[in-house]
Amino acid sequence: MGSYLVLIAPGDNDPEKIRFVRDRFAWLAFLFGPFWLLANRAWLAGFITLGVSIALGVAGYFESLSLGASAASLALNLLIGFEGREWKALAMERRGFTPDGVIVAPDLETAEAIYFSGRDEHPIFTGFAPGPAVKHGSMPSGIGLMDTYSAR
Repeated sequence: MGSYLVLIAPGDNDPEKIRFVRDRFAWLAFLFGPFWLLANRAWLAGFITLGVSIALGVAGYFESLSLGASAASLALNLLIGFEGREWKALAMERRGFTPDGVIVAPDLETAEAIYFSGRDEHPIFTGFAPGPAVKHGSMPSGIGLMDTYSAR
């Protein structure tokens, strides 16, 4: 089972523009790091991690720093793999997407079916405060890797 964060496009309630971001380790983000973030339009996180990756690459050329730079580079890519999807969701919120709930389902098709079947009758979470990324009040505790939503 996985959890999916549901994000509604700004100013548009078209079901085709609703995005589901799965909360799990992103292997492509781990392997390609900053480039995965940039491809997913998480510009701030992408450029920061690209700068850190370049600095670690330069530090790796010095023999005394090569082991530490390699370990730090691996740690950075692990961080991007674990947190990349959350950074992507936060970047989408900054672009105007509104979080509408968290769905727990085994796959994307089931998550979409659950979301669209209960969309008009009742909200997925009562007490969920959607809004811009800057104005989060009390949001439900996240499931898995996205539990920083409860810290806002």
